Amino acid sequence: MTTHSHTLPANFEIGIAELDTQHKRLHALLLRLRDAVGKHYGFATNAILDELAIETRIHFAVEESLMRMLSFPDVESHITEHQALRDQLEKFRKRAQDFEVAEDLASFTLQWLNDHVDRFDREFVDHFLRAGIDPKAAPNSK
Repeated sequence: MTTHSHTLPANFEIGIAELDTQHKRLHALLLRLRDAVGKHYGFATNAILDELAIETRIHFAVEESLMRMLSFPDVESHITEHQALRDQLEKFRKRAQDFEVAEDLASFTLQWLNDHVDRFDREFVDHFLRAGIDPKAAPNSK
């Protein structure tokens, strides 16, 4: 069994602990997906895709809620970007038994997460910090 570090590439860290934790979970799932696809583990691939769909919905809901609560001015384009990925994931999930498609999904999603975090998520960090969000706040912090 391959183990992966839960360390994100540097451009994934945005400096808001809760969102960084969620990005780490998504990144780890995507690495597991890539491994399962590479080994042609169909059942594992489907299970990981299901987990990815759930984690993605949770993550997007958290980000979008924070954006609305903190009056982030570009919330609508961020939501549109999230919806585009949800739609793309759903298309891929319906064709997941085709390992070539699943391999494309793993590559596409890793690239999307990288681009999205680096381009879109960084846009709201300063706004969130100015609005008073605690960048170290996380569910398991005391």
